[in-house]
Amino acid sequence: MRSRRIRVDGAVTHYLEAGDGPPLVLLHGGEYGAAAEITWERCIPALAAHHRVIAPDFLGYGYSDKLRDMRGQRRRFVAQVAGLLDTLCLGPARFVGTSLSARLLLDQAASASPQWPIEAMVVVGIGLHPPDGAAARALAEYDGTLDGLRPLMKLLFADSSFADDEEYLRRRYAFCDIPGAWEFGAASRIRRPGAARPAAPPSYAAISVPTMLVVGEHDALVPAGSAVALTDSIPGVRAVTIAGAGHYPQIERTDEFLAAVSEFLR
Repeated sequence: MRSRRIRVDGAVTHYLEAGDGPPLVLLHGGEYGAAAEITWERCIPALAAHHRVIAPDFLGYGYSDKLRDMRGQRRRFVAQVAGLLDTLCLGPARFVGTSLSARLLLDQAASASPQWPIEAMVVVGIGLHPPDGAAARALAEYDGTLDGLRPLMKLLFADSSFADDEEYLRRRYAFCDIPGAWEFGAASRIRRPGAARPAAPPSYAAISVPTMLVVGEHDALVPAGSAVALTDSIPGVRAVTIAGAGHYPQIERTDEFLAAVSEFLR
């Protein structure tokens, strides 16, 4: 993996790059401490054997600039990735997104005028409805401390080898502790009084690119019914459940995840 930085629309985007071949864009999730490295490090070597892998840190995460757009951070993420791919002169690409970025992928693929050149996509750790309930609230209310991160590991991971691993906990915390990361995450909790989530679920009937949905068997953030509802809403989707995994099957069950995704991408 090569660590690179590039200025896109006036802000620095950090990304990892490896391999050669058809472009494959890997996008991370949206919890505190998320970043390309911690999310995809176990997958990049295998995927880079057949693809040119590009794995950016969203603005506000990892080693990218800590930029918060109060008009809409998701809009900013979409523009950031579109600008990065344009700057790198990449045409149609395959995408893998997890959690937050999986939702961005679905929305882009369903759009009448997408900004991302999606050729095929894998969406991971997502259901038809946004995460809700105690697990989602606990992640959103994280206080920025090492001790505060410890119980959240059990929400992200079903496997105790990750959930209870002190060394791995400290590695994830290092990304939470990057200057500006706490301020960025705290700003994301600021909402206009009275703002409410959309009552109707999104429609993905317009998606026409090949799509795979991957969920962990024990994902605390994606109820089984929500995953089934998403499967039913995407035409021709291929759905895979990774046994023994939580929210991040690409980390907990890397071999099983890679076997499914690599076969789909081929």
